[in-house]
Amino acid sequence: MKDGIEDEIALGHPEVCRWLAQLFLFEVTADQMAAYQSGAAEPFLDCMASVCEITEGRAAFEAAIVGWGDLETPLRTVAADYAALFLLGEKANAQPYASLFSEGTGQVFGAAHDRMVARLSSQGLGLSAPTNEPADHISFLLEYLSVLLGSPKSGQETPADFLNAEILPWFDRWAQAASRVPVRSRFYPELISLSQRYLAALAKE
Repeated sequence: MKDGIEDEIALGHPEVCRWLAQLFLFEVTADQMAAYQSGAAEPFLDCMASVCEITEGRAAFEAAIVGWGDLETPLRTVAADYAALFLLGEKANAQPYASLFSEGTGQVFGAAHDRMVARLSSQGLGLSAPTNEPADHISFLLEYLSVLLGSPKSGQETPADFLNAEILPWFDRWAQAASRVPVRSRFYPELISLSQRYLAALAKE
């Protein structure tokens, strides 16, 4: 998985899904932060806006980026928000694993993980980032979705089928959990909200 920022002007849905996957898997770097402050997210948001109404959510997301300028140590603050939301094993966190939010066990490496391992194997794919994260991490689901969107094949699971089976059934609960985590920047909460609306719209395409 790439950890840079796409520099193309016109992007498609596969690129947007990979962008989201990157943001949920890796902390924002100093270079990325500078790029977003210079408008690097705009092409991705434009693509999102082509399938759903995101005017308010986009404005809130862009305001969160502008708000970095008011923080004394923005990179450290956003990294702390990332950890609080996605890494810390506390009840208030929002660790982005399908098993946690779809199976009611409070455990990772559940059936959702096993299904994703099987899917990746059937496509000749592996986990494309050097990480120990389970296969049902939202980033791997989004990256797999980008593959379905980018190279549709006859008889293959459709993007809508995958979204409805593996992402949408638990995404709202994850978003609700994220909304309860105290953060200093609205960057990640607004990103999750945008993703929620966008993925629901993609499932209807």
